[in-house]
Amino acid sequence: MLRRWLLIAAVTVVAFIGSAVAWSVLQQRPPMVGLEQPGPLVVVSVPTLLYADTPDTRGSALWGLARTGAVGALATRTLSGHSCSLQSWLSLSAGARASVGPTVGETPSGQAPGRCPPPPPLSVNGRAATVPGWMQLRRSALALAQPADIGRLGTLLQQDGQCISAAGAFAALGAADADGVIADYVADPYQVALGACPVTFISLAGPDDTYLKWLTSRLPARATIVVAGLADDDGPETLHAVVIAGPGVRHGLLSSTSIRHRGVIGVTDLSAFVLSRLSSGAPHLTEGRPPLVQPSGSATAAVVRSSELAKALTIEHAFVPLFFPAFFVLTIVGWVIGALAWLVAARRSPTGRARQWARGWLVMVSAFAAAMPASTFVVNVLPWWRAEQPRLQLTLGIVGLSFLFGVVALWGPWRRIVGGPAAFLCLLTAAVISLDVSHGSDLQFLSMLGLQPVYGGRYSGMGNVAFGLFATASLTLAVIVSDPLTRGEGAARRLAPLTVLLIGTFAVLIDGYPRWGADGGGPAALIPAFAYLVIGAAAMRLTVLRTLWVGVVAVLTVGLLAVLDYLRGPTLRTHLGNFVAQLADGRSLESLNRIWQGNWNMLTSSALTLCVPFLLLFLVVIAMRPSGSAALVVRPITRAIPLFVVGLRAVAVVWLLGFLLNDSGTAIPPAGAMLLVPVLVLLAVQLSPSAPSAPAVVGVVQPAGHVDVPRRAGTGRTGAWAP
Repeated sequence: MLRRWLLIAAVTVVAFIGSAVAWSVLQQRPPMVGLEQPGPLVVVSVPTLLYADTPDTRGSALWGLARTGAVGALATRTLSGHSCSLQSWLSLSAGARASVGPTVGETPSGQAPGRCPPPPPLSVNGRAATVPGWMQLRRSALALAQPADIGRLGTLLQQDGQCISAAGAFAALGAADADGVIADYVADPYQVALGACPVTFISLAGPDDTYLKWLTSRLPARATIVVAGLADDDGPETLHAVVIAGPGVRHGLLSSTSIRHRGVIGVTDLSAFVLSRLSSGAPHLTEGRPPLVQPSGSATAAVVRSSELAKALTIEHAFVPLFFPAFFVLTIVGWVIGALAWLVAARRSPTGRARQWARGWLVMVSAFAAAMPASTFVVNVLPWWRAEQPRLQLTLGIVGLSFLFGVVALWGPWRRIVGGPAAFLCLLTAAVISLDVSHGSDLQFLSMLGLQPVYGGRYSGMGNVAFGLFATASLTLAVIVSDPLTRGEGAARRLAPLTVLLIGTFAVLIDGYPRWGADGGGPAALIPAFAYLVIGAAAMRLTVLRTLWVGVVAVLTVGLLAVLDYLRGPTLRTHLGNFVAQLADGRSLESLNRIWQGNWNMLTSSALTLCVPFLLLFLVVIAMRPSGSAALVVRPITRAIPLFVVGLRAVAVVWLLGFLLNDSGTAIPPAGAMLLVPVLVLLAVQLSPSAPSAPAVVGVVQPAGHVDVPRRAGTGRTGAWAP
């Protein structure tokens, strides 16, 4: 028994390590290098800018800069759904996302964007200018749940003896110091004095290649120029073009350690780039890091990569409200058809072939639905966005992969194990997310169930939707593979909690390690859930003392991960290390306020999200009363797999804590249900007492306050690891 367990564990570990090594080899690329500014700096904002905005694309000034400079896609979202120049320039000034003044929400599908606010009026005195009402604006920015010190950039440069020239009213907001004063200002970008100050900010109304050609022909010697689509304004929400060119910039693909995704930087990364002129005096920004470049020998590869990222994200996000409702409706229709066929066949011939066909139909539909979440990640290995009809290609890819994974789950050798197909689908989901998160989150970045970087607040690591799927898959897998071990004796019996512990440790490591998932709330939810499952697998009672110990372990683990991230230094820290830094500065409540406020805003954003607490409550009712009428579907499962009673409670724990502890944690329960519901239907159909292949076992349900795992008797199949 022990040998078989060790063999399976070793094969699993070797397979995962082999996959990780192969993935790393395929992703091997040149190392990142820094950017330098040996002379003046010119920053030009061109709202809505894309690489294909000029009629003669390849002959445009933007492409001329891109052939020699560092190229990337710019994430412009501040704290609202649609980025406007007002907030983007204030964010650049603060080095932190600033959502002050009138904001515009995400553009509804098929509609035009809302109108962005105009720039505030300026008081001009010769070449100098001030922003009336600046101090009130600054107080509003500092009072936000996530404070933004607007004017910080201008003040720090001024203290170093470097003034900022501004051309255009929006550029004046970025150049203003803490008092709202702009040292050198002109309203007309054509009148800009490029030599008046070491740094120049220019804001245009939109793409204007004629102006860019005029400007680049007049740049001072050894100047560095940044051309960026700093806001969505009157265009759709997307990643915009950004190019940095100059004598201290290598040609290649832009990235930053704050976004941690190849080819993408943020507005606050540009703040860090401007402040890098202060050398050792440059402050550490919580949200921004100086951009890096991955050198490239191709003149166009970086532009193609950046353009395709923007295109793919725009397509997949707009497709979400169409694909998922259609998929769920078809799945439910498939279940209804199968259930009706089963009932009709049962009346005519209880043991006939028609009923077996109905059962097979229900099993296939459930396996197909359970494989869909993982398929939305894997499909991004294929460049579907290059097709003439990318939506059709994306749909066919997801449907095809879901069907393939479902067939493998139902026809693989694990089909002979109780719950084997469901275990395979959970393992597939957890493995895909684990490999992706530990290798840069490329699949999650583009997935319809992924990070949604154009609209979300995260660009790498473990997103909330991915966490909901990952946590649910890991817990369900642990239940199915450890349940047969609970019927062993002696050392074999002790393998059950050990199996759960190993899976839980791996899940926490993937989710919480700063270079991988970089999640703080996730481990705090996973540890109690897996601890409860370990207690159940060990047939022990949940006591107050054990509950306290679990809480202590969870806090210490998250704290250790955060401290380790903090010790990596300010340029490499994620939000985990930044939280420790805020603790040292007495500003830890800022992060907590942002989490609670973001979660509340998401929960109250629509009627559907308001249903999330009821989803949680329904799962709790089923988990605490598996013999009740609400748990009718799971009754065959808990009879064949008694540990599933504890498993459902563990899933309820991780959903509840994940919901409470994560920014936008409202997304976690629905994401988990997307996998759990079809898995439950799949298991219920396969383990139904009337099924010829169902194990002849009887389970005893313990009271709600008890987590002992009942022994069961019978001669049916009990799993690959049963003694």
